[in-house]
Amino acid sequence: MPVEKNLVEIKFLVEGITCTGCAMDMENIMLDMDGVEEASVNYADGVFIIQYDPGETEGENIIKKVKTLGFKTKLSPEKT
Repeated sequence: MPVEKNLVEIKFLVEGITCTGCAMDMENIMLDMDGVEEASVNYADGVFIIQYDPGETEGENIIKKVKTLGFKTKLSPEKT
């Protein structure tokens, strides 16, 4: 029986994503990071949602990595 993970979600607002290729690159880069279970970009809305396992990585590490992707980002004030 699979073990249920307690994932934490971080939502970012992103500016400058102009195509699905950029969005897919962002998702793939984040999915390569230890602890990241889900990464989803909606480039039309400028939203980037990442779900991670806090037992494998910290939220601060996720935030730092997103900032290196080359897009203007900020944490969404909206709670998910």
